[in-house]
Amino acid sequence: MTALPKISRTAFVRQRRSSKKPAILSSQRPVKISRKSFNHTAGNLPLEKRQVARQGYKQPAKKTRRKGYDIVFTLGRKNVHAPAINIPELGTRWISVSLTTILAFMLFIMWTASPFTVKGAAVVGNQRLGVADINAMLGMIGQPIFKAAPAQIESNLHTAFSDLASIKVHVGLPNRITVNVVERLPVIAWYQNEVVTWIDASGVAFMPRGDVPGLIHVAANASPVNVPLDPAIPIYAQKFIPPGLVQAIIALSRDVPDGMPMAFDPRYGLGWQDPRGWSVYFGQVVKDVPMKKIVYQAIADTLTHQGIQPSLISVEYLNAPFYK
Repeated sequence: MTALPKISRTAFVRQRRSSKKPAILSSQRPVKISRKSFNHTAGNLPLEKRQVARQGYKQPAKKTRRKGYDIVFTLGRKNVHAPAINIPELGTRWISVSLTTILAFMLFIMWTASPFTVKGAAVVGNQRLGVADINAMLGMIGQPIFKAAPAQIESNLHTAFSDLASIKVHVGLPNRITVNVVERLPVIAWYQNEVVTWIDASGVAFMPRGDVPGLIHVAANASPVNVPLDPAIPIYAQKFIPPGLVQAIIALSRDVPDGMPMAFDPRYGLGWQDPRGWSVYFGQVVKDVPMKKIVYQAIADTLTHQGIQPSLISVEYLNAPFYK
């Protein structure tokens, strides 16, 4: 046997290294490191290297995917897959904008649509005042019902018609307006300067409308004493004559000769023209009217018996009657 030559350890290692072939890599892929393993590895490094490692680490960005739906349907004998339909995700801001646009469009339609346009008002409680007169002063004909303000309509009607004691307006959809009125009841027809004014029992004056039988006709040569304005009462409800004067007119109206109007003079008060040719006055208050009538009849009989023809007899003051 032939003895093998002796090789040193150093030469053996060099020969072994030279005999190895380098490995050929078919593909190179980056190594993915999770956040947990990265933090664990960086935690074992010194503080300086740990900060550098953290600054160099970048978390992979998340990919946002839209929701898609695959629609599968059968067309004949073959299954056909339609392309995916991407439905965008709308935020709350887009929903709010859509709702606002829809509401604005609906309001525009309701504001301009014919079913919401006022054609006229239904009037309840009127006797002498016509429905056409109220609609003419309503201020809402041809306007959308949404502009109707009951308080404003009531104010307009009170200003236009002082003969209405009470007005209540109700508004409803689609275009309904109901006006409930209470008309003043006149008791006096006041004639002054060839103008006729009606007066109710509270002393409020208003223009005549229609025909009311049984009114007391008063012919005045001047206006009565001005009644002070009450700031708590609206202008259309202010009194033209005091309520006491109205009661005096009613009390004396039964003794006025037939066919003769009652007279009013701001100096002597209420009276009338006696058929025997003189004027008689009883003052402006209803107090002691029965006794004043007795005194007047006694004075008239005495003057007639004596053949005196007076032009005026006043019994306004019982303790000081006089004649002219």
